[in-house]
Amino acid sequence: MKWMGNRTLHLIFLAGFFAILGSTMSKSPTLPLYAQSIGLGKGEIGLVAAASTMTGIFINFTSGLLSDLYGRKRLLKMSGFVFLSAPLLYFLAGDALTLALVRVYYGVATAIFVPVSFALVSDLYPHSKGTFMGFLSSSTLVGRALAPVIAGSIIYFLGFSVVFILCSLTGLAVFVLTFRFPETRGEPERFEFTFSGELLLIGLLDAAVYMAYQGIETFLPLFYYLQNKAWLSGLILTVEIAIMAVVKPYAGYLSDRIGRTKPIAVGMTMVGLAMFMLALSDSLPLVVLGAVVFSVGASISEASTKPLATEVSKLRGTALGFLESIKDIGQALGPILIGFLGLSGGFTFIGIFGILSLGLFLLSRSRKKT
Repeated sequence: MKWMGNRTLHLIFLAGFFAILGSTMSKSPTLPLYAQSIGLGKGEIGLVAAASTMTGIFINFTSGLLSDLYGRKRLLKMSGFVFLSAPLLYFLAGDALTLALVRVYYGVATAIFVPVSFALVSDLYPHSKGTFMGFLSSSTLVGRALAPVIAGSIIYFLGFSVVFILCSLTGLAVFVLTFRFPETRGEPERFEFTFSGELLLIGLLDAAVYMAYQGIETFLPLFYYLQNKAWLSGLILTVEIAIMAVVKPYAGYLSDRIGRTKPIAVGMTMVGLAMFMLALSDSLPLVVLGAVVFSVGASISEASTKPLATEVSKLRGTALGFLESIKDIGQALGPILIGFLGLSGGFTFIGIFGILSLGLFLLSRSRKKT
């Protein structure tokens, strides 16, 4: 493929890998174990864990907007500096408040990097944005998949300090790489908010996907035939991430060729079907099948929603930031809904929400054509 010889793409993909590798190592399984080691209770650990996600809800949109106004490279440099400095602040965190503040600060890095890096890819490769956004997403997923194994092993053999230093070194790599990125920006002279309604519908699709994703990640080990089999639930989650990493570039390439609407329809239908499988599951094979169907469907849908957002608005950074904010709300709500409604009721609700969101999206697209 033509990207193989493209140095700029290689640098962006590498930065994406290091950014998510370091940020994930800092929290999985590091954060709850470190919080416990300094005396935090389960309630405090939950609040600390939610701090960075809450940051994303507010910062994603702002960072995308600022990148449209002042350029992608400047914002990405800022995120690189936060990736570099935030892990070192763990050494100063001795209670729930300071640890939560560190997580808030760390969350700024991801909230800037994700929407702005995708906007950069969209700027540079407007006719292949789906394909290359898919590759960027895959590079971050590889980092996400490797991080828990690396961090867990280091904690076991060497302790928390080495993890924090390694996270800072991955942040240093991101910071250095951002200086090699080209400068692009949106079109602030055409700044309008007329896109927000259509973007909201696209955002609801991603919110449904990440409600499901976080719900599966949180509650899969609690299915009765997976209890006391942490290795098996971990294996299923690893397979889920691996499928996403493989499928997304191909799904993005497909959406570049046939349009965004059809892949979204197929992908979201699969996500809804997977939720109903998990809600009704009474055997391990059905759970595994549900996780696999979800992984494929989520990859197909998300590989089209991000490129579509950049086509809805000339302000690509703002659009992607808005999308990420809505996605983070869904990611935060997923475990809460399942926690209150139970496994069956929670997954059923998410499945219905996803299908209804798809229906509204398709209705909006059909009206736009007519």
